[in-house]
Amino acid sequence: MRHLKLKKKTGGELVLDLCFPCQGIWFDSYESEQLTPESIVTLFRLIQTHESEALHPQAPILHCPICNDRLNSCHDRTRSGQFTYHRCLQRHGRYTLFGQFMIEKGFVRQLVPAEIRSIAASIGTIRCSGCGAPIDIKTQDACPHCGAPVAILDPNAVTKALAGY
Repeated sequence: MRHLKLKKKTGGELVLDLCFPCQGIWFDSYESEQLTPESIVTLFRLIQTHESEALHPQAPILHCPICNDRLNSCHDRTRSGQFTYHRCLQRHGRYTLFGQFMIEKGFVRQLVPAEIRSIAASIGTIRCSGCGAPIDIKTQDACPHCGAPVAILDPNAVTKALAGY
C-alpha cells in the first residue's frame, strides 16, 4: 500500500493507506470523518489520476492489517446514497473501495430505478464501480460480489461535491 499524508479537521495530519491496484483505502478509526475538505478533494483527484491502472480482483475474505481478524462487510448511508465497506470488529478501522468512498463523499450518485431500467434496455451488463465484477442490470441493482449499489460518476454530482468542499 502507498501512504498518503492528508490534513485533519482538528489540525495536524493523518496517514491513509491506499492500494491503487485494489482500488481501496484503509482508514484507521474515524479517519474518513477527520479529513478536511481540501484533503477530500486531494484524495478524489488522486483516485481519478489512477483510474486507468491495472486492477487486482478483491479477495473474497479481507483481513485487518493490524490484528489480522476477518473484516466484516457493512452498509452505511449518506446524503448521496448507500455505500459499503469492510470494518474491523476490534475497531482498528475500515477498508473502503474508491468507488464507495466517492459515494460516501458525494462525488458519485446511485442510479434510481428508472435510470437502471433505461440503461438495462440497451446495455445488459456493466462493471461494478467498487470491485469491477460484472453486474447484470436487468436483474440486479447491486454487485453480486461486493454488494455495492449501482452508481455512476455524475458530472453534476462532482461539481456539487467540489463546490461543497
